[in-house]
Amino acid sequence: MSTPPTWPPPPPPAQPPPPPGPPTVPGAAPRYVPAPPPKKSSAIPIIVILVVVIFGGIFVIGIIAAIAIPGLLRARMSGNEAAAIGAVQTMVSAEVAWASGHGGRFARPACLGEPASCGDTQTTSMLTADLAALQPRSGYDFGFVLRPGVDEAATNDGAAATATGGTPGVSPPDAPTDAEVRAQLEQFSTPDTGAAAPMPRPQPAPPSDPGGFAYWASPSNPGVTGARRFCVDETGVVREYDLDAAWTAPSDDQPRCPDTGRPLQ
Repeated sequence: MSTPPTWPPPPPPAQPPPPPGPPTVPGAAPRYVPAPPPKKSSAIPIIVILVVVIFGGIFVIGIIAAIAIPGLLRARMSGNEAAAIGAVQTMVSAEVAWASGHGGRFARPACLGEPASCGDTQTTSMLTADLAALQPRSGYDFGFVLRPGVDEAATNDGAAATATGGTPGVSPPDAPTDAEVRAQLEQFSTPDTGAAAPMPRPQPAPPSDPGGFAYWASPSNPGVTGARRFCVDETGVVREYDLDAAWTAPSDDQPRCPDTGRPLQ
C-alpha cells in the first residue's frame, strides 16, 4: 500500500559542486582556475658556477704564465747577451783599426768615438756615442782599462803619453832646430875626399810592448738581464764567463781578461 504524497513536496537533495575543469555546458563562461604558486628560485647554483668559472680561469692563466714567463725571460737574456757580444766585437775592431794607424798604440773609447778630441783630425769616428761613453745598454754594464806601453806613462786623466812628455806629431823641447838640421845636412853633403862615409844614425826600434786594453760587459742584474759575462783584450780573443765561474774585473793592476773564461764560439 503506497504512501500518500505530502504537500508541499520536500526539496531535492543538495548536489555536490562539480569538479574544477572545463565547462560542461556549451556556451558557458570558463571557470577560473587559480594558478599554482611559483617555486622559490635559489641563487646558490649561480654562485657556484661563477666561482668555478673565476677560479678555473685563474688556474688556467697561472699554468700559461708558468710556461710562458720562463721562455720570455730566456729570450730576453739571449737578446741582451747578443747585444753585449756585438758591443765587445765592435770595440775590438775599433781598437785594431786605431792601432793600425797610430803605431800600434791603442786608445780610450772617447778617442775612438771622437778622434779630434785626441789630436787626430783625419780619422773618422769609429764608435757610437753610447759605446764611447761606456753607457749601460740592453741590461749590461761596460768597463774599459787602457794599459800603457813600456815607453809610455799614464797622465793624470789616464790617457797615454810618450816617455818624453810630448804628443804625437809635436817635436819635444830638446829636438834640434831647423838651422842645426841644415848644418848637419851640409856636413854630410861635402865633396867626396876619399874618406869613409859617416855611418847613418841608428833609428829607434819600435817598442817591444805597445800596450794593450781590456773591455768587458757584465749583466746589470745577473741571472735576470744576462747569464754570462764577456771580455776582450789586445789579443782579440773574446772570452765568456758563466755567472758561477771565478771572475775579477780587469783593473789598472791587472789590465787583462781573466784566464778563467773560455773563448767565445
